[in-house]
Amino acid sequence: MLRRRRGGVEGGVVGRPVTRQGRGVGLVLLPVLLLSTAGAPGAVAADADDSLPAVSAAVPRGGGCVTPARRSLAGAPWAQAYLGYTRAWERSRGEGVTIAVLDTGVDSDAPALKGRVVVGPDLAGGAGRESGADCAGRGTFVAGLAGAAPLKGTGFAGVAPGARILSVRVTGDDGTASADRVAAGVRAALARKARVIAVPLALPRGSRALTAAVRAAVDQGSVVVAPAYAPAAAGDPETAAPAAYPAALPEVVAVAALAPGGVPDRTLPPLTAPDVAAPGTALVGVGPGRGQLTGSGADLATGFVAGAAALVVTARPQVTGPELADRLTATAYRMPAAGPGLVGAGSVDPVAAVTAPWPARAAAPHGRAVSVTAPAAHTARGTALALTVAVAGAAGALLLGVFTVSRGRRRGWRAGTGAADAGPDAW
Repeated sequence: MLRRRRGGVEGGVVGRPVTRQGRGVGLVLLPVLLLSTAGAPGAVAADADDSLPAVSAAVPRGGGCVTPARRSLAGAPWAQAYLGYTRAWERSRGEGVTIAVLDTGVDSDAPALKGRVVVGPDLAGGAGRESGADCAGRGTFVAGLAGAAPLKGTGFAGVAPGARILSVRVTGDDGTASADRVAAGVRAALARKARVIAVPLALPRGSRALTAAVRAAVDQGSVVVAPAYAPAAAGDPETAAPAAYPAALPEVVAVAALAPGGVPDRTLPPLTAPDVAAPGTALVGVGPGRGQLTGSGADLATGFVAGAAALVVTARPQVTGPELADRLTATAYRMPAAGPGLVGAGSVDPVAAVTAPWPARAAAPHGRAVSVTAPAAHTARGTALALTVAVAGAAGALLLGVFTVSRGRRRGWRAGTGAADAGPDAW
């Protein structure tokens, strides 16, 4: 039960009337408290919205194509805020680099990609066709994560907005592809000088042609990025393949997915040991249409890793294929609690990949190189917490000082003699 006392409420939030000194303390502490509750840069972010169309590798079951994107979210998606890759743009935006996306095609009319899509062959549709359209939408989504340009009215942008996108369609209308078809796609990408080749596919088996094509890509200074698993391959544990291709090939950078907050996505076990992880759950990105889509999966996470690779190539054009692959893992943000079996070397860090000294290597848990220290993009939350504690301490000291001065003035700066001397205003 609350008892009123001298204009205040005893036992409640308010215990005494507001005095001039109290108003002064409040005015002084207000900006301090606001500062202490502020998060790290980019902490306020838009998550995936159920009202946005969902992207998939295959066309909808009822036929037709994915619903065109018509609306966009104003804030930066969580994945963009988590990776913090816009801070790398002072050094590199992926200019002069071609990122090949071997998937369902890329919509060359998507506003965030318009003018930078190079239309390559449609290897799933027969000779003479090109891949400037994307019925399923996944290829456009991955291309957007890798290299979408910032657009007015939305906080989303790809990792390397200065890069060109090469569209090579290798999936059929049902979302399936073969190892030999992907091999042909890799060869087509190399013929068009692509330094980064994103393959958002996890095939149950490889082929000699695929192995040879990937090795040729690495020899020519390119990197191939692919998911360590995918729902289509790992959805049925009884029939799941023992590995996912092309990620199972040693030259390929195998990617695992992270959920919001940077925790491993544990919904599916990796078929292939991942080399690195990237956001892959509740993602927001571009697709066919003039707005945004949403999607989840390690296949989509390859877009972030491909974009990071493009930033590295722009900053260091002479980098070799093996060096490029190692750079992505050497500068990854270490996540010891997650275990290498789920995230490999850790979360890809586009900023560190561009700015860290060369070489940036240390012994990795499973043979690849990892970074020694966590980059600023991932220590922001710890910095914010430390700042909050420090500010809270300063605020407490300030409050104690004001309280002491106030009591001293009331006593005429006489020493107190105990509780009886405190007067009727004492608690």
